[in-house]
Amino acid sequence: MRLAALALVALVAAATPGMPAAASSRKHAKRAKIHRPVARASKERLVDLVRPATPAPGPRSPDPTPPTLPSFVSVGAREFSLTLSRPLVGAGSVRIELRNVGEDPHNLVVSPEGSHSPLDSFSTLDPGLYERRTVALAPGRYQLWCSLEGHEALGMSVTLRVQ
Repeated sequence: MRLAALALVALVAAATPGMPAAASSRKHAKRAKIHRPVARASKERLVDLVRPATPAPGPRSPDPTPPTLPSFVSVGAREFSLTLSRPLVGAGSVRIELRNVGEDPHNLVVSPEGSHSPLDSFSTLDPGLYERRTVALAPGRYQLWCSLEGHEALGMSVTLRVQ
C-alpha cells in the first residue's frame, strides 16, 4: 500500500502546473554566464611596439649571391619579326639558337648595339630549320638582325641585354 501511495504522490506532483517536469526544467534552466577577462596591453608594451626594433647582435650572414642569369636564348624568326625567348642573359659564353618558324629563308647577325659590325653570323636557314652557336658576349646591349635584303627594314631586328 505504501508503494501505491508513493506512486500516487509522484503522479500528482508531475501533473501539478506549479512544478515543472524534469525535461522541462533542463530546457528552461538559466545558463551560467562566463566572464572572461579582456586582455589589454599596458602602456609599457605599447611604447615598446612604437620603438624601432633593433636586431640582436649575432653572427653576420654573408651577402646573398645574386641569382645566376641564363646563358641560353632562342630567337624565333618569321615574316617579318624576331622574337627572343628571354630579353636578358648572363655575360660570358651565351648559346644562341636561331629557329626559322616563318615561310621564307632567314639568317641572324649578332652585333653590338649601335653598330653593324658583326660579332657572329648564322647561316641562312630554310623554314623549319634551326642552328645553335655559342658566342662570347660581354655585358652590354646587342642587336640581333636578319641580314637578308630588306628584312631588317621590315622589322627583323631585336635587342638582347647581357649582364
